[in-house]
Amino acid sequence: LQLQIARRSAIKISDADILDSIDRIANANKLSSEKFLAVLQKDGVTLKSFKKSIRDQMLVRRVQSSYVHHEVKVSEQEVASFLKLLMQSQGDQSTEYRLGHILIATPEDASPQQIEKAKKKADRIINSLNNGRKFSTLSIAQSDANNALEGGDLGWMKLAQMPSLLTPYVEKMEAGEHSTTIQSPSGFHIIKLFETRGQQKVMVTKTHVRHILLKINALVNDKIAQERLLNIKERLENGEDFTLLARTNSEDRGSAISGGDLDWVQPGALVPAFETAMNALEINQISLPVQTQFGWHLIQVLGREQQDNTQLMRRSQARSQLQKRKADAAIETWLTKLRDEAYVEYRLNN
Repeated sequence: LQLQIARRSAIKISDADILDSIDRIANANKLSSEKFLAVLQKDGVTLKSFKKSIRDQMLVRRVQSSYVHHEVKVSEQEVASFLKLLMQSQGDQSTEYRLGHILIATPEDASPQQIEKAKKKADRIINSLNNGRKFSTLSIAQSDANNALEGGDLGWMKLAQMPSLLTPYVEKMEAGEHSTTIQSPSGFHIIKLFETRGQQKVMVTKTHVRHILLKINALVNDKIAQERLLNIKERLENGEDFTLLARTNSEDRGSAISGGDLDWVQPGALVPAFETAMNALEINQISLPVQTQFGWHLIQVLGREQQDNTQLMRRSQARSQLQKRKADAAIETWLTKLRDEAYVEYRLNN
């Protein structure tokens, strides 16, 4: 029903979107796109059927997202209350579990034949896992869950954060093990316990960094930008002031007035090419010209320090958990409404 709504909508999934999705999935599995598709074909999944599966999943996701986006709001007070409730219910339990999930869905009013068909499909997946097939690959190719394209990865969670259906199974599993089929009203589930960990401090390295940016335009090509930055680098190494040269040369309007200072940044705050070059620098070292989508940069690291992000991470995880719960509830409400409307339409047409 969701797919029917999605196909009737104005939402379009381009071939480029699908190829990008395949590349991301392959990268997540540490494979090239060619090797990843070869693995799928070995599992009996053709490129044509896989592309169709991705297109359908992306369509449904975008339709769901367009609805849920307006429905799901999580306040700071809700996050605080949720964390407090977790602490009360868990006591000193600190173990976290990283789970994978595969769902073979059955319709709401499934016939015995439909249930049996889904059960057989789930059993075939169990056999594939027992024969050494990769869980994430099977999830991508076979699962009906919303996170199938992420290899079924549910991320890290504590027992109290898990769906109650899964808890009894997870408690008995060792890292690396997968469950048998688990039946629920929505279908048949297979879970895998990837790994466990104790609650530890989450430490990140903050970096104090500044830069000078030259953009590419009709008059300035890559070669000219690099030559200009190399000249500025030489002037800096001869004792000229970075702040003054950034103010007079940098085309990053946001930071030029501050002498190119980007202040203290956390991992992931900057584009990958910039961050990779920054992380390779010693304190006070000035980089060679570095290219990003914004142009060419000279980068200087002014300092590094460790920051305890444990509480921030806990709040982020709590917010994600609440958003998922609200999104699941909103989607279920939406689906019920769609089913009711479809039933009324069927009655009127008949």
